[in-house]
Amino acid sequence: MVDTTRAWSGTHAVRVTVAGGTGTYRRAFLSTMGPPVFPLPGNAFYGRMMIWLNAAPAGSVHWTNIQAEGPVPGMNFRALSRYGGQLQKRLMASYDTQGVASDCWRHSATLMPEARWACMEWRFNGPNNETDFWLDGTALTDLTVIKRGDGCLDNGTNGDWLAPTYDTLLLGWEHYQQSIVHDMWIDDVGVSLQRLGCPAANPPTK
Repeated sequence: MVDTTRAWSGTHAVRVTVAGGTGTYRRAFLSTMGPPVFPLPGNAFYGRMMIWLNAAPAGSVHWTNIQAEGPVPGMNFRALSRYGGQLQKRLMASYDTQGVASDCWRHSATLMPEARWACMEWRFNGPNNETDFWLDGTALTDLTVIKRGDGCLDNGTNGDWLAPTYDTLLLGWEHYQQSIVHDMWIDDVGVSLQRLGCPAANPPTK
């Protein structure tokens, strides 16, 4: 929903909420699919959003905040390039597929920001099989992936992170094990062929 509880600029932001409890899978995503955003020239793009999260999951709970996906050229499956986190609240890049088995990861030493506004930026570069991530304007080089990450649970892609032809972008929250209630506010979203940088506050009101 759009509400006025928190906002980075202006007075409104999008609030996504997922319930805690016994359910192992919860999802609350905003999405854009196809035109007018996709397809993009060169199949490469940057994105940015301001986020405010009440709390990240503890333990080994895996979650996603950014997912770009599409069909892999010349292959009979879809690939999902993701940024989120796992393992004691650490940020993580991950790669999954629909049509073959993969489930690959690369962990960062940086923790997910909690109870404050944070700037997330990303780049998905299809021709180079590369993904990149910035937090509050600083590149997290341990989340840069060029074709391969740290490992995969399955070997359907021989360990390679084969980039798709991007046709969908999802932003928000998704987790895959039992977790707590998560509230996250999203503001000042942008997608571009050039890096946008973090937006100036106007000032942040809450």
